[in-house]
Order: sequence, then C-alpha cells, then structure tokens
Amino acid sequence: MVLVVGGAGQGKYAFAKSLSKDVVKDFQVRVYESMKHGENPWELMRDALAAHPDGVFTMAELGCGLVPADPFEREYREISGRISCALAEAAAAVYRVCCGIAVQIK
Repeated sequence: MVLVVGGAGQGKYAFAKSLSKDVVKDFQVRVYESMKHGENPWELMRDALAAHPDGVFTMAELGCGLVPADPFEREYREISGRISCALAEAAAAVYRVCCGIAVQIK
C-alpha cells in the first residue's frame, strides 16, 4: 500500500492515479462518513487495507488549519490524523503532494 497526502486541490489524486489503478481517493471523507454513522473508523481502515493491500490511499492534511469549534469536528480531525499516521506506518511508501509536485517522505 502507498499513502499520498497533501492539502486540498494539490494534485494528490492525479499523482495517485499515475502510481496505480487501485486508488482509494479521499480516505478522510470515508472516515468522516463512518463516524457520522456511528461506525468505528479504525475498523473501516482495517477493512480498506484488507480490500486494497496494493492500492494507493489519498488523504487530505486536516491538522494545519484552525481548530474546529464543534466537538464532533475536533474529534474527526483528531481521528483522521491518527488514521493517517497508522496508514503511513503500514505503507511501503508515503508521498506528500504540494502544488502538483510529489515528494517521497517514506
């Protein structure tokens, strides 16, 4: 598995598609939806890794902005960041994309 991270609109998906046809796009959105439905986002991550062991996951960086006032949004941001860290640990390679330029960080 490969993880591609970066800010919104920075070219993560285009880069991910250049690496593989099996792209799990915007995984942070799936985390958000699972939490909204009362599901366990860690189980979602485990299931996604099992279903896409050779896939490329993309995640937006969420922790660089303002801290949300809403408690759910704060929890989502925290869990999304922790899941991103777990995915990075499990990944064979991690790339950060900024302005359409990918830099391998692992």
